[in-house]
Amino acid sequence: MIREPPGFGTHMRESSRRVAVLGGMGFAGHSILTELAAAGMPARAFSRQTGCDLLDEHTALAALQSFRPTHIVNCAAVVGSVNYAEEFAADVLDINARLVLSTYRLAERLAPVLIVNLVANCVYPGAMDVYQESRLWDGPPHLSVQSYGESRRLLLAVADCYQRQKGLPSVNLIVPNMYGPHDSTDPNKTHALNGLALKFVRAVRHEAAQVEVWGTGSPIREWLFVRDMARVVRQVIETGAQPPSPVNIGQKHGITIAELVGLVRHAVRYEGAVVYNTAYGDGAPKKIMDDSRFRSYFPSFSFTSMTIGIQASIEYYRAVVAQEHAVPAAEC
Repeated sequence: MIREPPGFGTHMRESSRRVAVLGGMGFAGHSILTELAAAGMPARAFSRQTGCDLLDEHTALAALQSFRPTHIVNCAAVVGSVNYAEEFAADVLDINARLVLSTYRLAERLAPVLIVNLVANCVYPGAMDVYQESRLWDGPPHLSVQSYGESRRLLLAVADCYQRQKGLPSVNLIVPNMYGPHDSTDPNKTHALNGLALKFVRAVRHEAAQVEVWGTGSPIREWLFVRDMARVVRQVIETGAQPPSPVNIGQKHGITIAELVGLVRHAVRYEGAVVYNTAYGDGAPKKIMDDSRFRSYFPSFSFTSMTIGIQASIEYYRAVVAQEHAVPAAEC
């Protein structure tokens, strides 16, 4: 369990917690809603798919006020691959910046409420090998993810300003590359590990002679199973703890993309060739998350092994691919 420092947060009765998950129909939101439901917490997804466009503040406020949340988990963002972030850089920055500002204007109207932000680790300086919270502002994000990274920096700045002026509290959780079930199947939208899982599952099904991997395979990345992220969010809400901002959900361990390819390839039992398409950029050479602050607040947290997590991703995409090729029943 999380260790709650003196003076941080208060415990609430289980029945009094009501959690609005912004962007709750997406990859991260799905796991958060599942985890909170298992804990018996009333939680609801708010996104364009549920009829709640956060950029239409009048309508969004009415929807949120009818639910009366005590907590907001903020997963709302336009995200994509490194290639997507470069190709649509202006759109990614513009929409995400507006989502950040809208979210905090809405939260102010809903106060008292605690906001839990999920912040991608591309917020860190691109030249940094080990991502330490105290050094977050030591340099700019890597140019390949500038559009998204700068919008996440804006999120941290807005959260800090609203807390200082208006007393609106936020917990900012910085996450490494996530993976697991219920991600997109769009190559430009899916998270990197999931994209590999989908490619290899399809290659096995179609008996493809080779699988193409974008980039050189040399970058080192840390990986977080999406259900572990959801468990951390649940613990924050259950305890009411508000650790210093921000906190890495970190393990201080990474592997190369090439090593990851080997793990996924072995798990699906693919025997064809792997070809690296170096026309695609690699992004930052190394992204490892320092775990010191995380361990001081979550001392007994146990992460899911990559073997188990990768297998869960593969099983999910096997079901997806099977549906792609399902033969419709004949009409009578």
